[in-house]
Amino acid sequence: MQELDKLEKTMNVDACAAILNKVDGPKKQVRRPAKYVFTIKIVEAEEIKACDPNGTSDPYVVLVDEYQKRLHKTRIIMRTLSPRWDESVDVTVSGPLNIVATIWDYDTFGDHDFVGRTSLKLDPLHFSDYLPREFWLDLDTQGRILFRVSMEGERDDIQFYLGKAFRHLKRTERDMVRKITDKVRCPYRVRNMLSNNLQLSRQINASLSYEALRGLLGRNLASQVNSFFKRNSTVPVLTDADVENALQSLFSYFNDNFSTMKETLTDATMVAVMTRLWKEVLMAIEALVVPPLSDKPSSQRPLNQRELDVVFKWLKLLYSFFNAQDESGEVLGVPAEVLKSPKYHELNTLNFFYFDSTENLIRTSERIAAATAQRQQQQLQGQMGSSRLLAAPALGGAAAGPGFASMGTIRRGKSIMMSRNLGTMRRAKEEKRKEAQADPSDDMILRILRMRPEAASYLKERHRQKERMAAAAAAALIVKQSVSQGWNSGGASFGRGGIPRR
Repeated sequence: MQELDKLEKTMNVDACAAILNKVDGPKKQVRRPAKYVFTIKIVEAEEIKACDPNGTSDPYVVLVDEYQKRLHKTRIIMRTLSPRWDESVDVTVSGPLNIVATIWDYDTFGDHDFVGRTSLKLDPLHFSDYLPREFWLDLDTQGRILFRVSMEGERDDIQFYLGKAFRHLKRTERDMVRKITDKVRCPYRVRNMLSNNLQLSRQINASLSYEALRGLLGRNLASQVNSFFKRNSTVPVLTDADVENALQSLFSYFNDNFSTMKETLTDATMVAVMTRLWKEVLMAIEALVVPPLSDKPSSQRPLNQRELDVVFKWLKLLYSFFNAQDESGEVLGVPAEVLKSPKYHELNTLNFFYFDSTENLIRTSERIAAATAQRQQQQLQGQMGSSRLLAAPALGGAAAGPGFASMGTIRRGKSIMMSRNLGTMRRAKEEKRKEAQADPSDDMILRILRMRPEAASYLKERHRQKERMAAAAAAALIVKQSVSQGWNSGGASFGRGGIPRR
């Protein structure tokens, strides 16, 4: 990636592209792309069928197209009914294509068990606004699976192809890091507690789980009960040492593997692996305190104050562990700016809202949603001019397509051109970090509300509101692109990206 980045700078790719566009003329800009690149992210599933005697499954996903060509197979997530994969695949199409996703339960011996199946249609017409969409799709058995899909037209220019090569390398790096973290070995003391063939995610989820919380607080409760039967005894309290000792197996697990990795990996790869581990930690804590984002109520039980206090103490301890500052203040581990990711800031905002009343949460959510909508409106007006923006609602219904951004905040997808070199990736991460620090997360409030049965009607209304906002934003972008390319003046019959309008 570093060498490709140097090559792009040496060639001065942007200047080359500008010269070529000047020579070729503006007509090349409105030509309809012959191919489109769909990025499908397999995010997570919820409440899938249990296939193993222990009441869980070991699920993985296989994607195939309508011609039975395998497109992707995810890694296996052990012992769960709500797995999270976070894996992406690019699919290049020239027209509509049906995708079938099948979840299987991995078995060491014999055939793998069928968990459930669903399908998704990739149609360039439905993505003509080039905005990302999220789809919660029901399985034909039970449960559902979340996909995040975005599309961009394949451009026949030097910037696009270098960007595509860079993204391929970046995804390969992520796959390599995931292979390392999924295959790390377990120290003997951890094997005694769990199993010999333990995956990273299972070790983290076992240490940061309801069971671990109950075990820690249950031991303290038993000590309190026993103390009542002893004379002149005081009621014991849960100390910071108790909270830290509950994570000793996880710290030992990390230390045992980090020492081996340090001998074999480059410094850059070592930081990449530790960053991936930190992301797994944040996702485990997030899953412990709130359910996934959705427009439906959740059966997940909210934590009480004592449990939440323990979880945030765990988060603080793990942050210090990964940052690894020595006595002089030198950082030996992952830099603070990497650890303080948007997900980290979202989790820290939970303390302000977790035990707030449902009425206050709904008011706060509405206020944030209104502020977000106003900010987006101002941005669009600044780009297009208020008179041009008035034309947007007329196209909204056709532009948005189904299932856009099921409940989450509307965000631009990670397109090839937005992440085509190290510089654009750094800028995108910095913008995302600033956005996370500026305002509390509406998404996190909605996830808290999923655990409040009385908020069910509000969740449905917010879902409809998101769809309306998506339609207006998508239509406005189409108008903006049409105006900038001069398609309105000539009575052009093509929408944004050269896709014919119906």
